[in-house]
Formats: sequence, structure tokens, C-alpha cells
Amino acid sequence: MKFLSISIIFTLCVLGSLVQAKDQPLAIGQATPDFAMKTLTGKTVKLRELASDKKNNSSGITVLTFWCSFCGSCRRVEYPLSRLATKYRGKVAIMAVDSSVGESGSDVAAFLKEKKLTMPVMMDTTGRVADLFGAKMTTTTVIIDAQGKLRYFGQFKQGQTNLVEDAIQAVLAGNKPPHNKTAERG
Repeated sequence: MKFLSISIIFTLCVLGSLVQAKDQPLAIGQATPDFAMKTLTGKTVKLRELASDKKNNSSGITVLTFWCSFCGSCRRVEYPLSRLATKYRGKVAIMAVDSSVGESGSDVAAFLKEKKLTMPVMMDTTGRVADLFGAKMTTTTVIIDAQGKLRYFGQFKQGQTNLVEDAIQAVLAGNKPPHNKTAERG
């Protein structure tokens, strides 16, 4: 009976740790699963497709900034983010990811048109992509290298865009970013 009790307790501990590990966000250097997002028109696109699209992403590096059209802090970063996406167009896939529940692709497209923003935006209406990285606030940015590993997690805010660009430059050169993790602030 004592052996059975110990076996049950051991099994519950192992299962509990597996569940907790599953809920842990990705760590710097960890491989990223091939998750899917939707374009503003509803087409499903996987991370590996974005990374392997040599016409639009010759380096295989993907930069995602969590953003939405109704967020105050997003207003301060959307133009710098759009300029960064334009600067690296064809070399690095840089895009915003809208993880808002209830915001549609057509709403976002209308907002982008009104504000004359050219940055690509993907939809994550379930929040699964944000959860995968542990992104709790908008303007959180992640950089995924050509091998699919997380290389940067941090803030993209006005005045600190150089941290993101420094990280992009380092990953392009095959190096570790000088700052691979910064605090989140939405």
C-alpha cells in the first residue's frame, strides 16, 4: 500500500511538472515551434513560411512586435516599426502581430490605411502566439533567427528602437544580441 501511494504521488509530480513546462514561455536560444498566424485577409501563414520566403526575407530572420490599433503605447512605436520594416524589407521579415480578441483584419487594414502605415501585420486573435513567447504587453518584440531559435525578447518603444535594431544587426551577423532580453512595458 505504501508503494502504491508513493507511486501515485510520484506520477502526479511528474505530470504536474510536464503541465507547468508546457505553460512556460520560450527562453532565449530555445527553438520556436512552427506556429501559424493569419494575414489581414484571413490567409493562414506559418512561421517557417515567413522565414523561408527568400524574396521577402533573404536572411530567414523574423521579427514580431505585438501591437494593436487601439493601444496608446502602440501609437508611439508604429511609425518607427514601420520605418524599420521598410529599411529591412527583403532582408528580414519585420511585422506587427495583433493579438487582440475582437479586432478583425479588415478593421486593422482600415486603420493602417488611415494612418498611412506600411508595416505588415499578422493576426493572432487567439493569443496563442503571444502566449508562446510570454508576451503580456503590446510593443513586446521577439527576434527569431534563421534556425528558428528565439534570439531577442523585449520592448520596442520610442527612444529604444536601437535595442531592437542592434539585436537585428547582431543576429544578421550570426552573433548574440548585445541585449537579448529587456523589460516589457505596454
